[in-house]
Amino acid sequence: HRMVVVPSWEEYEAKEGEIIIDMEPGMAFGTGTHETTRLCAELLEENIKSGDYLLDVGSGSGILAICASKLGAAKCAACDIDPVAVRTEVENAERNDCHNIDCYFSDLLSDVKLIDGKLFDVVTANIVADIIIRMAPDIGKFIREGGYLIASGIIEEREAEVDAVVTKCGFEKVGAKHEKGWCAELFVCKSAK
Repeated sequence: HRMVVVPSWEEYEAKEGEIIIDMEPGMAFGTGTHETTRLCAELLEENIKSGDYLLDVGSGSGILAICASKLGAAKCAACDIDPVAVRTEVENAERNDCHNIDCYFSDLLSDVKLIDGKLFDVVTANIVADIIIRMAPDIGKFIREGGYLIASGIIEEREAEVDAVVTKCGFEKVGAKHEKGWCAELFVCKSAK
């Protein structure tokens, strides 16, 4: 995996082909060291294409949107219910010269805006099982057919439950990664809206 997260206070010499993400975690969650963030970033790296539009729900420090931007996403939206997190996202996006990330306040999906009227190609939600389950019926409204939902923050014991709900809402599970009792799942949006 090409992405390397470096805390802003450390010096790091990039190796060839590496993508460096300079993070000042501030008070927000998402320093890149937590398993769920790392698993999400790996799924993102494997599935995002140049020119994609990405939505990161509950984005904390903005790390996944920054990853997407550096991997070639055309436009990213990073939203969080915590105003402190939104401020951190803005600072981290600027620190990484990612000028295509729109950071704003949203209670989950309630204030999400489509960019240029387009459905998103990839949606990341590194939150917790309960909230992913609660969002599942609405999340399809924001993802194009054939687009991806990367859901994480899920403890392995809840994986089957999340699968059951998300697949009932018009998605197909196409992959998952596990580490230390955590799981990140990859779903593809099947149903036409």
